[in-house]
Parts: sequence; C-alpha cells; structure tokens
Amino acid sequence: MNLKFLAFSKILFAIVFVISLSFAGYLVGNNINQRVIGKSLAKHVISTSTVGKSSRLQTLLNEIVVEQKIPGAVMYISTPKGSWLGASGVNNLSTKTRMKPTDGFAIASMSKTFLAVVVLKLVEQGKIQLNRAIATYLPRDISPHIINSDKITVRQLLNHTSGVAEYLDTKEFIQATAKRSRSHPWTAREAIQYMYQEQPKANPGEKFIYTDCNYILLELIVENITRGTLAQAIRSQILKPLGLKHTFTELREPTIGEVATGYGDRNKDGKLDSYAKVNDGNGLGDGGLVSTAEDLAKFAKALFVKKTLLSSNMIKEMLKFRDNGEGYSYGLGVERFSSPLAKAIGHSGIAYGFATLLAYLPNQNTTIIVLLNNQNVDIKSVARTGLQVVENK
Repeated sequence: MNLKFLAFSKILFAIVFVISLSFAGYLVGNNINQRVIGKSLAKHVISTSTVGKSSRLQTLLNEIVVEQKIPGAVMYISTPKGSWLGASGVNNLSTKTRMKPTDGFAIASMSKTFLAVVVLKLVEQGKIQLNRAIATYLPRDISPHIINSDKITVRQLLNHTSGVAEYLDTKEFIQATAKRSRSHPWTAREAIQYMYQEQPKANPGEKFIYTDCNYILLELIVENITRGTLAQAIRSQILKPLGLKHTFTELREPTIGEVATGYGDRNKDGKLDSYAKVNDGNGLGDGGLVSTAEDLAKFAKALFVKKTLLSSNMIKEMLKFRDNGEGYSYGLGVERFSSPLAKAIGHSGIAYGFATLLAYLPNQNTTIIVLLNNQNVDIKSVARTGLQVVENK
C-alpha cells in the first residue's frame, strides 16, 4: 500500500473520530466506536448497515421528543451486531441544558429489580427463605401491624401476590407529600404506617395485585437482616461488584453526575410541571434509584445475559412468572411484558416526572433501555418503535 495514502487515511480517520465525539449518541459494533446524530453526520461516518441504523435511531429519537412533547430522552439498544446509545432534547426546561447520554434519571419502579436481587442474594446466603412468613424477618414492632404477616411469604411480596394494601393511595399520604420537603426524606417505617388501617386487597397468594407496599416491606426486611440501610445493601451487593459508578439511591446518597429534571402534567391542565421539589416517597425501596443508561445496560447484561449476578437457582426463581390474566406477568422483581413488547423481560417505572424502561428480549439477545423525563408518555410504544428500526420493520 502507498505510504502517503496510508498516512492520509489515518489522518482522515482521526479527523472523523474527533468530529464524531462531539455529538449526542454513539454506536459500538464490529469494532467501530462512533458518535452520531441524525442526518447531519451521515456523510461523515463509515458507511455500514449498522451505522446506518444508528443514524435512523437518532432521527427517530429526535422525532419522538418533538412529537410527544418530551423535554428529553435517552435510548440504548444492544443487539448481537452491536450497541447504540443516543440522547435528544434537554434535561431541564428552565436551563435548556442539552440532554446527554450520560445523564442520570430517577428510574422509579425499575428499582424493584435491584431490591429483588438483594433479597435473592440474601436467600443464597441462607439469611432468608422465600416461602417463609414475613413475620419471621420484619422488625418486631412492625409485624403486628401488618395483617396476615404470619401468612404472607417473602416470595409473595416479591411477586405482588401478598394482597397487602397500598400506602401511596391513602388520602393521608397524599396530603403529607404536599408538605414534605426533599430535605426530609421518607423512611420505610414512616411510609408503611399509612397502610396500617387499610384492609388487604386480597388473601395471601390469591391473585396478582401490583402494590408498592410489597417493596416497602421488603426494604424493612433487608434492613432488619443486614442491620444497615437498603442503599448500603444495594451498593455492596450490586453497584460495587458490577462497577456501576453512576447509580445511587436518591436523597440517601450523594448525587452522582448530572441528573435530569422530571416533568409531568401534575395539575391536569395539559402543561408540564417540574417535579424537582416534590418528595413523593423518593428514595424508598419501591423506586428509589437514580441511574444512567450505561449502568442499567451493565446491570441487565450481568443479570439476564451473562447470568453472573445471581446463581442459576435464583435466576430460575426470579423468572417464575405469575400471570394477571391480561397477557402480563410478574416474577420476582421482574416483569414479562405484553404487547407491544411481547416476551420481553425487565421492568418499567413511572414516577417523579420520569418514565423508564429496561427490556431484554431473550430470543433476539437484544436489550433496550429508554429513559424519558416526562412521565405522561407510553414508554413501551417508544421502545417498540426503536426495536422496529433495528429489526428493519
């Protein structure tokens, strides 16, 4: 090969690489690592089918943000051919700060999967039995207040078949959150008291009823057994081993990196309102984590793909699903989605002004993560649209 041509090629590649680093999304596949954003960069990237899809994905994300009036969004997709991470819009409507792929989001109920992993690790360590009554593990001063605590099992808390009442729906909790400053974080002990006077929704094991109180009770169990906080347990059992350096428990641990502001139609007037000052139980076990797309991708890979986070027996237990009769099923801290994400497993979350989703499709060995800072969006349809681009549909 002509040496001058080789030198020129290297220089040209370096220029393209440096230029590409300034844009919002990036793709890793076939040993290529390039940042891309829509059609404006298409002429600058190496022309391969995978890179072409990354441009289409970025264009799609830009269109979704505009059409669905979402302040900002981050999307991650990983397939056997490679992975792509992109961002669009802004992370704060007041400052107009551009959304970055590395920005943090409150992942809401997706946090339940993390708590479930901690519980299953305690099962592996012989400190908890899945089919034992929760009265065995709850603090003694709390157990008598929980109707059927001598019958409800740990498994039933994990898969939402305990029948316990909901604290979030009580008039008293709703009134309390209106006055609650973020400088005064909720504790699980406080939150659980709002369901003491509520009647169970069903008998233990009778049927699936998604209730956040299940995971407040699990938080109390974990803290009673470990003699530490749930935040500490998640950090020691998951975050440190996996190297998740941008994930933390909101209001319990120091903020890491830049975190997007959540929005939603709080006043039911068709306008987006900020949740920045709202303390609606933030930081509790039913939805307390803040994370990034990359950290969530690492978590999903360890849990669902490599299966190194839990033993094979615990993975089997986690993936024993209970059907609600409408095509939707729930395992131990894991959802099995219905249409438009049929046969995908993972978890979604809607709270605090955010809509989040992590879905793994075993048959395609494909993972998609969508993070939005508008909780009034059908996030599953957004994810399905992204997958259709990858699948050439």
